[in-house]
Amino acid sequence: MRTPKTNLLLLLALTLFKIKMATAFHVYVINNLGDDTNLTTHCRSTETDLGTRVLEFGAAFDWEFEITIGHVAKYWCDMSWARSHGDFQVFYEPRDALRCGDQKCYWRIDRDGLYLYIKSDDDYELQFRWR
Repeated sequence: MRTPKTNLLLLLALTLFKIKMATAFHVYVINNLGDDTNLTTHCRSTETDLGTRVLEFGAAFDWEFEITIGHVAKYWCDMSWARSHGDFQVFYEPRDALRCGDQKCYWRIDRDGLYLYIKSDDDYELQFRWR
């Protein structure tokens, strides 16, 4: 039979286990569109709205979050510049957790699309084109 003290110890152990199992990720969105070209971006997850940012050429917007067992992290960014626009999934845990490397995902935003730095290839690779 469980006592209140046993239940409390069990809850504490599960909480510590969850904290230990959490992995922090950092996502960067970098404007590489060229001089005098601003990038407007609005990023969000299902739980968090990160707001709208206007990035000048060379500027970056970044955020950090934790993923835990039993929860699949997903983030999208609605981006636009000049006449180009798109809503892109910039982090999807099953797809990106390993390929980003070191829990850092770098998105370089170019005129032809969005490039993700792939750690194993040591290079940026085109992932999404503008619509």
